[in-house]
Amino acid sequence: MGPPASGLKRGQFRMGVDFSHGEMDLELRNGVWAESIDGVFFDSGDATTFTLKDFEINRDYANFGFGLTNNLEVFLRMGGTEGNFGDSLWEDEEEFESSSDLAVGGGIKVTFIEAGGFKLGGLFQASWAAFDGQLYAPHWAAADFVQVDITEVQIAVGPSYTWADRISIYGGPFFHFVGGDLYDTFSEVDTGGGLLTSEYAWQIDEDSVFGAYFGLQLYLIGGCSFNVEYQRTAAADAFGASLMCRF
Repeated sequence: MGPPASGLKRGQFRMGVDFSHGEMDLELRNGVWAESIDGVFFDSGDATTFTLKDFEINRDYANFGFGLTNNLEVFLRMGGTEGNFGDSLWEDEEEFESSSDLAVGGGIKVTFIEAGGFKLGGLFQASWAAFDGQLYAPHWAAADFVQVDITEVQIAVGPSYTWADRISIYGGPFFHFVGGDLYDTFSEVDTGGGLLTSEYAWQIDEDSVFGAYFGLQLYLIGGCSFNVEYQRTAAADAFGASLMCRF
């Protein structure tokens, strides 16, 4: 997320790169399944609700920001993402690893109070990412095709304090909302020699929405800065780093 308060004055631009690695547990709910044989509907029903454990996500973003006023900035992120999990969907020693897929996001930062090196601000950001790949176990005849779509919303408030225009620390509470969908499709030959195709779909919901974050920002030469950050909720952990330059 970075510092929760605006870091740009009116008319200023910034650009840079973000990297993050996170793990989260995802509640899979309202599941349904359907089966067809040789393309003809055969059966359907409700799928079990359960928690997908330790879904790992790596993201790389290009980040662009603009100061609308001295206390308000908007930003946009665009980049790529990869995800993986293991032995959690069917608990059959399977592993999922996605290809590199699109991730986009954006938000706003607002400064409420500024006095000397102290700032109090707030942040709202949203992101969307898609993960397409294969779920495979060594003893399976063929892999499942899995698609995961995740939307995240984070709302944070908190203080930051800067010493000698060189080092800043920040942190505070935040709300983390996660939603989306997971689809799993696989095929096998049934006892009658036909091709049996099974399709499963669940809605995604994270277990916990409240957490805390803290970070450290170093101001470099030429209007550039580097920061590292850690986030924690009951169901998710994330580490991030970014390099930004103001113009």
